Amino acid sequence: MTTTCPHREADETAKEKNVIKGITKVYPRGFNITWGNDDRYWNITNPNVPGSLYMAELKQVSWLEVTCSTDNVEVGETYRVGFNITMRPDAFGWDGIDVYVMAKVGKKGKFTSMKVSLGEIGPNETPITIPKEPLEIFVAHSTPKECRTIHLGLYEVWSSKWKGGLQIHDAFIYKVV
Repeated sequence: MTTTCPHREADETAKEKNVIKGITKVYPRGFNITWGNDDRYWNITNPNVPGSLYMAELKQVSWLEVTCSTDNVEVGETYRVGFNITMRPDAFGWDGIDVYVMAKVGKKGKFTSMKVSLGEIGPNETPITIPKEPLEIFVAHSTPKECRTIHLGLYEVWSSKWKGGLQIHDAFIYKVV
């Protein structure tokens, strides 16, 4: 179903926090997705049932931008961030392009990023984590309380190449112990 706004805005209730383990998972309903409200480009499966079958499925886009955030991170702590994904057997357009996982603390913070090559990932049924090496974000002691939010995103907006078949199961942010 196509709505008047082509972009999907995050439902802030689509986050699951495990305070004891310091883990936050953000499910696809909690993502901001460019062109995510247009069913020619994206499909959000089982939007009311959290869990492994719940995913944002990319049909086709030339502009990949998926973002989310979590607040109340602790000063002086380091967090690892990333996405759990699978690739459909009919995935296309990923060869020879770089996808970036990027994160920052606060809206005005400086991005930390890691380049990922999804063209090397074959079809799979078990979600894999990207990036494979942890992307770590440090919350500095100088970070004001109102800026203690980690913003996380998955981007490929430079190639103008059409791509599809990516399935995003969740994003994660967890404290390094």
